[in-house]
Amino acid sequence: MSWSKINGLAAISLLTKPSDHNNKKESNMLKPLGLSIALGCLTLTTAAVTPVWAADTAAAKPSYQMINHASFENYIAMFNRKDPGAFEAYFADDIVMQNGHMVLNGIPAIKEHYRKIWSVMKEELNVVNYTSDGDNLAIEMKTHFTVIKDSDNSPFGKIKQGENFDYHGVIMYKIDAFGKFYDIKVAYLDFTRTTDGVTKSLGMAH
Repeated sequence: MSWSKINGLAAISLLTKPSDHNNKKESNMLKPLGLSIALGCLTLTTAAVTPVWAADTAAAKPSYQMINHASFENYIAMFNRKDPGAFEAYFADDIVMQNGHMVLNGIPAIKEHYRKIWSVMKEELNVVNYTSDGDNLAIEMKTHFTVIKDSDNSPFGKIKQGENFDYHGVIMYKIDAFGKFYDIKVAYLDFTRTTDGVTKSLGMAH
């Protein structure tokens, strides 16, 4: 074997089989480096995945409200304080409300109806019974109206300050996929008018 071949083999041996001391030294040096690289890869992987996951979650987040007993009580409370925000908060744009023989289509028509009531009366709603299966909701309702201002063309006709009207009936609500009412039907059990202490039954108001 030539001297150059011996030198080559020695060089390969030195490169591939370092001393035990060198092995331990290099191994100890590589451990923190390896941990750092691993953590770096983990950080890069998380950073790359998180935005995609967040985007998917945001896209899948439902844009509806849950109509339950508590939220319905809030709806009634908004009516009792004459809050017109109740219409946009709880009504679908294409809502149809049937009150006796009167039919109102859409939020603007319903808002105008209640504007006429609230401008001359104080309305107090009291839910007697409540039931719901998620898509449909039904209540037994008693509502007391107190006339606070004379009017010749209120939704109840000609009225005078101090008169009282009392509604007792059943109201049915249908709920859409976004948690809003799209169909309301108002049925009458009784509707009375009290003038100067005398109460008379009126049947249906509309």
